[in-house]
Amino acid sequence: MSVFPLLLAVGCAQKGPLSGDYIDMTDCDVPAVQAVEVPHGLDETLAFGATDIRLTDSILLIARQYSDYFIHLINLRSGETVAKVQHIGRGPGEAVNTFYIGVSEDGEYFWAHDMQLSRINIYRLKDVLSGRGLPVRSLTCKDQSAPRHEMDFVFAGDSIYTCPLGLTEEASRFSVYDSTYNNRRNAGEWPPLEGTYNLPGTAYSSVFNGSLAYLPEADRLAVAHDYLPLVTIYGMDGSIVSNVWGPEDFMPGFRIVDNSTRIGDFTFYGEPVAWDEDARFMYSALRSHGGRLYALFSWEKRYADDSSEEDNDGEGSGAQEVEGSRIVVLDSNGQPLQIIHVDRQLRMFDIAPETKDIWGFDGDYVLHHYKY
Repeated sequence: MSVFPLLLAVGCAQKGPLSGDYIDMTDCDVPAVQAVEVPHGLDETLAFGATDIRLTDSILLIARQYSDYFIHLINLRSGETVAKVQHIGRGPGEAVNTFYIGVSEDGEYFWAHDMQLSRINIYRLKDVLSGRGLPVRSLTCKDQSAPRHEMDFVFAGDSIYTCPLGLTEEASRFSVYDSTYNNRRNAGEWPPLEGTYNLPGTAYSSVFNGSLAYLPEADRLAVAHDYLPLVTIYGMDGSIVSNVWGPEDFMPGFRIVDNSTRIGDFTFYGEPVAWDEDARFMYSALRSHGGRLYALFSWEKRYADDSSEEDNDGEGSGAQEVEGSRIVVLDSNGQPLQIIHVDRQLRMFDIAPETKDIWGFDGDYVLHHYKY
């Protein structure tokens, strides 16, 4: 078992978290605006068990686990749930293995991945709202060697991109498929983060796991990383265009663990990376609108604090949550343009820059609406 430090100091000089050139938001003077929560009048339990939320025109799409259907569509004008969608081949109560909703640039289509069946189901929004809930197209990956832990997908030209959570040495930054969700190839560089040069191949995709977005205006991909205050922008060939660090400069440590279990002739692999419990940073979601990126930065910090109030057992609470979240606005090159402050810790969100609306849910699965 090895421990890999992520921030290194030499003498009085602090070595940067990334080698080479990168954009450090901690040094940027970025204009900020405060989002204001407004009453929405909707049933707050609509987000119970939610894993993703998307906004298209006046329709809110919420992906929910452990529900009767896996995507619920809410008309924001009427406040009513107007449609529910289920994966093809699944029945009510089988809302499982779906974590993200993809939406086309024009808002006409949305899609989701049935992880267990390795199938992407694509729906036409107007069909679903008219009561026709079957997908217009279903894409099934027939490659048995393809990673099974793929959650976030984008369609770019004739290709499908995803960030697999790899459990083998062949894990790569991106898995790239053709338009049928087959003929996989690997692509993409890993960000040059200090302390990750000698990691086992299985660990990279866990360290750099995150949310994926496509910038059609610039024909670029971007990844906002869970646990790391880092957004990486890529060319479509997988080369890194820029790394954006911040807005915080603290990073939790991690260690490599052996979570493999052998049963008979089969070996089952679990998560190879364990993050330190004293702190956690999380970019929960990344959205693309009008050539700009919107990265939700929500975090909490836990640590032993002798000065905290003692409870009945005489022990300190040992926990501190930083209030609120920030949505960082970036251009297609990664230059920070604006920070939107939100007074709650949102876990997922979507944003409509044209109307200045933000919808999201917190860690208690309560639905919130903001204007900025």
